[in-house]
Amino acid sequence: MSSTAPETRTRVVLLGASNLTLAWPRIMDQLQARFSAPLDIYTANGMGRSYVCDRSGFVFRQLPGILVSSLWDALPTPERDSSPVGLLTDFGNDLLYGREPQEIAAAAEECIHRLRSWDQNCQLVITRPPAASVESLSWLRFVLARFALFPMSRLTLDGVKSKTLELDQRLQEVAAKLDVPIHQSQTDWYGVDPIHVRRKHQSQAFGEMMDLWPTQADTPSYADNRSRPTAAVRWVWGREREAAQPSIASASTSVFAY
Repeated sequence: MSSTAPETRTRVVLLGASNLTLAWPRIMDQLQARFSAPLDIYTANGMGRSYVCDRSGFVFRQLPGILVSSLWDALPTPERDSSPVGLLTDFGNDLLYGREPQEIAAAAEECIHRLRSWDQNCQLVITRPPAASVESLSWLRFVLARFALFPMSRLTLDGVKSKTLELDQRLQEVAAKLDVPIHQSQTDWYGVDPIHVRRKHQSQAFGEMMDLWPTQADTPSYADNRSRPTAAVRWVWGREREAAQPSIASASTSVFAY
């Protein structure tokens, strides 16, 4: 009596904030060009997302902080001989919420430990904050960006510059200590907005990040759904909303958002 072997699924973990959100369709293209179907993607992302705070918001919507989100309980039992991959990015947001570089770097380290505890074969990449882009900020560009993106922040231009440089150094130290590849962005990827990669550079940027994963698939998938997912729990105008997971389920890809 013959039996059919269970289908091997490629598991991807994506943690971050607005850059992940804005570039999501291009990220899907990059993933599905690198890995065989089916893909299971577990993500905690969103505009204004924090790693450290219990909640963080953008306009009228709030999301749980990444460290306290339900993503960690939702990660599936590891498969034998599996090699999941993970990308951790957008650490600089928490500076605008008044968090210190040491605290943010500790959150990055905690995420790495959790993912390796989940699956010891998980291959991770983290990214450096755009320190050079921030360092080149004029006072006017800073005020415009802060007003548009973080109007409640009281961080000064000098404070943003010094704390971004410190965070950059601390994240490099975490990466070296835990032997995790770390990606540095290119200054010309940014425009007037000093922290968001311009759309025309998003595919290149995230492609370079994914190139640091040591494992790539032999048979690429195809992009059959590039929609942005909806988080399992969010607050809209202060009212809690829930969304069933996976948020997106298609022939080649399932996306679980938290």
